Amino acid sequence: MLEQGDLTSAAVEWDKPEYWDSRALDKELRRQYDVCNSCRLCFNLCPGFPKLFEHFDSDEVDTDPDKLTKAQVGEFVDLCYNCKLCFIKCPYTPPHKFLIDIPKVVMRARAIEVKEEGLELRDRMLGSPDQIGPLASTFAPLINFANKNSLNRVLMEKTIGVHRDKILPNFHAQTFERWFRKNVSDASFTARTDLKVALFHTCVVNYNEPQIGKAAVRVLQKNGVEVEDPAGQRCCGMPYLDSGRVDLALDHFRDNVKLLLPYVRKGYDIVIPEPTCGMMLKKEYIDYLKGEEREQAIEISKRVFDLSEYLVKLNSEGKLVKDFSVKLGKVAYHQPCHLRYQAIGAKTIEALRLAGAEVTFIDKGCSGHDGTWAMKKEYFDLSQKVARGLHRGVNESGADTVLTDCSLAGLQIEQGTGKKTIHPIEAIAKAYGIDIEK
Repeated sequence: MLEQGDLTSAAVEWDKPEYWDSRALDKELRRQYDVCNSCRLCFNLCPGFPKLFEHFDSDEVDTDPDKLTKAQVGEFVDLCYNCKLCFIKCPYTPPHKFLIDIPKVVMRARAIEVKEEGLELRDRMLGSPDQIGPLASTFAPLINFANKNSLNRVLMEKTIGVHRDKILPNFHAQTFERWFRKNVSDASFTARTDLKVALFHTCVVNYNEPQIGKAAVRVLQKNGVEVEDPAGQRCCGMPYLDSGRVDLALDHFRDNVKLLLPYVRKGYDIVIPEPTCGMMLKKEYIDYLKGEEREQAIEISKRVFDLSEYLVKLNSEGKLVKDFSVKLGKVAYHQPCHLRYQAIGAKTIEALRLAGAEVTFIDKGCSGHDGTWAMKKEYFDLSQKVARGLHRGVNESGADTVLTDCSLAGLQIEQGTGKKTIHPIEAIAKAYGIDIEK
């Protein structure tokens, strides 16, 4: 199992012909499924594993992976939403000789499927945030109205397959980037010369949750940190990778490495408010990039911090300002799967407690949102079943405020409980008495 800071996995050999060979893929899927069946530690992590083990236990298959039908092999790929909890729990991940990495082999399967069959319009739309985001922000009031209009949602379900009841993110005309350029870039601010941060703000924060970025900037400034928001940031690439578009994902990886490397070499830390994007820069870029680009990604990864992780780092160095003036009371906190995967421990809980919060940890597994999976009409109900434990934990917590680092997990919590969530950095800004709009 993962130890703190251990993110070991195998490099992805997308540049080798065998990677794109569907027969070689089928063989590898069956090999890894066979090991999973012999272990079954992941039986309760997602809908995919119980279904797979059910097939193995059937009289027709009788534990022989070669007897799985093509449909049964592909069913698991469809049910996987890349939460990575299985990788965290698995005793056979690299460098173990079994080389089990289910999330990676599923990504490979999707890449081959897209190469051979093309990509659905729905996946292209939902999986292109830095193309849809600017357009949606330009027409934010209209888009937000349409996303809440019941008639339009029925049409969306019938035409592009987005479930009519799924709560969708709001868009903002004033993106975080625009706010930063207007309110921070030219502002008079005295920072400590030894604390410099380049904020990788993420698509979600930029287009859907700009208040998270505002809170991050003001909290960092409160602690004497010089904050830059590098212009030209692209999506971290995860939506493109998840939808099987490896070439486009690699373009995003390379562009972000070129953008961030000069900051790292000038002494900046890279701080990221959304866990999936942090995971990508800490780990996935290294697994997919080759040669000099990989070495540059490694150099960057050593300076990448989750937002709460960075605040805890400041505290450990005796540099965190602790003049918290507002009591946060009792809060319920959900730790997203992709933050768990970073293997850094419970840094958000530690940061919240430093700010005086009484934290109830809702340790009930995955939210079941996972990118766009929960938005799709065929998986919406199943995603709510995945999140049942989390929903129950939130409802039973009796907390004044519900927190999670992942904005999409927050939507899933709201979907099942009716309770809106906020990002932990918003709570910490409140504890400082910061008005993020100033």
